[in-house]
Amino acid sequence: MSQPGTVALTVEHDGSAQAVAFSRDSTRFASGGSDSVLRVRGVGVGVPLDVPCEGSVTGIAFSPDGAALAVADFEQVFLRSSTTGAVIWQGPLEPGSSVNTVRFTPDGKVVASTDAVVVVLEGATGASSRRITVDTPQIADIDLSGDGTRIALAIDERHGGDHRRAGSARVLELATGTELARLTPDDAVLAVAFGPDASLVLCCAADDTTRMFLADDGTQLWPTPDEVDEQVTAPNCLAFDPKGKWTVVGGSDGFARVLEAESGVEKCRAPKLAPGLPDPGAVTHVAFSPNGKVAASASIDNVVRLFDLGGKELYAVPTDEVLAMEFSPDGRWLGLGSFGRALVIDNGELGLG
Repeated sequence: MSQPGTVALTVEHDGSAQAVAFSRDSTRFASGGSDSVLRVRGVGVGVPLDVPCEGSVTGIAFSPDGAALAVADFEQVFLRSSTTGAVIWQGPLEPGSSVNTVRFTPDGKVVASTDAVVVVLEGATGASSRRITVDTPQIADIDLSGDGTRIALAIDERHGGDHRRAGSARVLELATGTELARLTPDDAVLAVAFGPDASLVLCCAADDTTRMFLADDGTQLWPTPDEVDEQVTAPNCLAFDPKGKWTVVGGSDGFARVLEAESGVEKCRAPKLAPGLPDPGAVTHVAFSPNGKVAASASIDNVVRLFDLGGKELYAVPTDEVLAMEFSPDGRWLGLGSFGRALVIDNGELGLG
């Protein structure tokens, strides 16, 4: 096993690699971006696959059985064979609108979104089984519950003809489109994440707040009205620990903070800066390893960091600007998309267990 922080795989792209994904068995890695080519590589061994696409690739997801790849390819969703790249089905969600994200439910349905609509597509045929239109776009982020029954939306209302400094975090039942909960901060909501049992939702907003609320009715759990935080952390990205005990929030102040999920109390932050050193700049991506013991962050200082729950830095790897970041399902690898290439970093035993 190589030293943690070793780059195990480099996939060259002629442009930005803005989408990455691992297969469920963690043996294959896919990347895509502005060069209109989907690239699939074995992590260690495997025959490389390069598939021409119609436009910029903005989202990739492996099917639960690993046999197919859902690809957000400009204005269409493609379902492709993960071994040959052959098209199984394709189609637009909304004519003239780019597809931003694709996800699989555990039973193999594809959930895809544009700025204003979420569509559930049958895995076998691509037929639409549910269409959810957002009344005040834009959709800034989505998260799918682990059981595939609910979707959380981050809504940013600073765009469009009726733009204003407003937004909301919403939870909807995917089968019916019924809204179950809505939380409305004082500005746009930038990111959302479900807890592992889908009962809690974490969100961060442009009003400098991070909030936890109940997915069933929108009740805010923290911060409480008497909790006044005068720190300007400018949260913009977040993730939930897969075990449900911790969350990690990245801010424009340069820190990734690990917060207790139950209370929102800060446990640690990374990086730990030596006196006199400049701050790393805004954190743009955060993620938890599946074992919940380590987290990763990427900042505009072009460094990716892995750290433990005490804030101890376990490695720091220089990169180009990170556009996408994802742990492999087994935690062994950290996949990155950046300008000109995609990378797979070896976490060694740090991410396993």
